[in-house]
Amino acid sequence: MDVIENTRFAGQSVSDVAVSIGKSVYSLVLLMVLWELVGQFELIHYYFLPPLSDVLGLFYELTVSGDMIHHTYLTLRRALAGLLIAIVLGVPIGVLSARSRLVGWFFNPIIAVGYPVPIIALIPVFILWFGIGDVSKILLVAVGSFWPIAVNARNSTQNVSENLMWSARMMGTSERSLLWKVVVPISAPGIITGIQIALPISLIITFIFEMVAGGGGLGALEIRGVREFNSPQVYAAIFAIMIIGLVLDRVLRVLRARVLDWT
Repeated sequence: MDVIENTRFAGQSVSDVAVSIGKSVYSLVLLMVLWELVGQFELIHYYFLPPLSDVLGLFYELTVSGDMIHHTYLTLRRALAGLLIAIVLGVPIGVLSARSRLVGWFFNPIIAVGYPVPIIALIPVFILWFGIGDVSKILLVAVGSFWPIAVNARNSTQNVSENLMWSARMMGTSERSLLWKVVVPISAPGIITGIQIALPISLIITFIFEMVAGGGGLGALEIRGVREFNSPQVYAAIFAIMIIGLVLDRVLRVLRARVLDWT
């Protein structure tokens, strides 16, 4: 499906492509125009909703000065480091929980108890244990991102057809090779879906932790804007995290299409 979406403009004229793009973003354009008009005519107090032009202007200034790039780098580093740890731990634990009785006996109750816990509630605990530096932020992101990755890996592995397993055995596939040659490839769509779910979670956790504990990053930049009564800075930080989330999601979609081009 993603491949079809990526190639849907093939063979169309420039005007057709422009119309297609316009139809996909028209609601955002209308919202932005409405925002600017409300701000310019001061229908809402400037502190609560400054004109969009002021927000974009400050966003540009912070980007040119390097301040926005620095805070974006800090947020990305923490979020992606925690997400990587969650992938390295969550995928094998999820797969083995479905294929091994011993591993499932140990981890399934932990997953069942830990998955519903609001991860933000653990911020004070991680501050007590690890302080307010990068280590505590990365570890909390890893914990919060672990659950959807492990659960999706486990569920997708459990759904592998036993008929396929028996067919692979009949063709001479050993039990040791069965996991990597049959189970993991078939479970790959579900595993990648878990990573797609965990990606925005990692950004949310990082952003909120930075708001609470400081130490730089887009969350700290936003909360600094609130404390300094600089509302354009608040919205500029939100814009930055939205752009990061959108770009990373698109990158992951492209990678998914390439990895799963055999499906």
